[in-house]
Amino acid sequence: MARNAIKHGLLAREVVITAGDGKESSEEFDALVGQLWEYYEPVGVVEELLVKTIANGWWRKARVLRAENGEIRKRLDTLAMDRKLRNSDKGNRDLALSQLPSLLGAEILAGQLVLTKDGISDAREARRDFHKNLLGLESMTGLLQIAKSEIARDGYISRNIRHRIYHAFLGWDYTFALACLASSPPEAKKADRPSEKVADEQSVSEQTDKEHAALIAAAIDSRLKKISELKRNVTKREDLARDAEARSFSLPPADATDKLLRYEAHLDRQLYRAMDQLERLQRRRQGENVPPPLNINLGRRR
Repeated sequence: MARNAIKHGLLAREVVITAGDGKESSEEFDALVGQLWEYYEPVGVVEELLVKTIANGWWRKARVLRAENGEIRKRLDTLAMDRKLRNSDKGNRDLALSQLPSLLGAEILAGQLVLTKDGISDAREARRDFHKNLLGLESMTGLLQIAKSEIARDGYISRNIRHRIYHAFLGWDYTFALACLASSPPEAKKADRPSEKVADEQSVSEQTDKEHAALIAAAIDSRLKKISELKRNVTKREDLARDAEARSFSLPPADATDKLLRYEAHLDRQLYRAMDQLERLQRRRQGENVPPPLNINLGRRR
């Protein structure tokens, strides 16, 4: 009865997790013990306890592999969402910074807006990177579509949209940004000219204004097509970057790896010590002359 308890009950309730999310199978542990019992055929309580110690060692080593798997999955399972959040944060930051007034020609009222040196640098960087993420490209697409509809309706781009396009495209397509900024109402153009040129400006035919609007609309169509290609490239690049990052997560983090290796090394020492002790006991029981184990002290001599 006592030995049956050793085989099927003693220590099992301590090594097997029987509740919670990490619940383990007592039946699988009993099957492992049974296989080891059959392999070693222990005789006497000491050999039986050593078989159980060996079973515990292998069971806990399997747990190390599960822990390693969990450390890897902990990052992989949230990778897609984490990247979306990072890209969204970057895109929103670039979108906000791109709307700051440009350093040249900006009208900054005292006390209302203060741009630090770092703020100016961030704004310039945001303009350069604006077309490198989907959020920025979607924003550009929306602005151009609004501008195109305004040209079709009014023959020019409204002041608000002109300035927003200018800041969005300034770091990527400077010529186009200036062309859109200049697409103001004919009256505004005249008002900006010296008085002696007003008469000449008034002689410009309506057909010329329509041709100018058509050129801007054609330029917008060209940029919309280019943005569509950029969206495909950005999506492909993001897929490649996500795959590369997933591959880099194929190993646990360094701190987790160190902890797992130290724990596994501790289990290995216990496991192989028990296996060695059991083998020596069985050989001695079978009449072999087994010398005592060799202990080597690697400590420094004084």
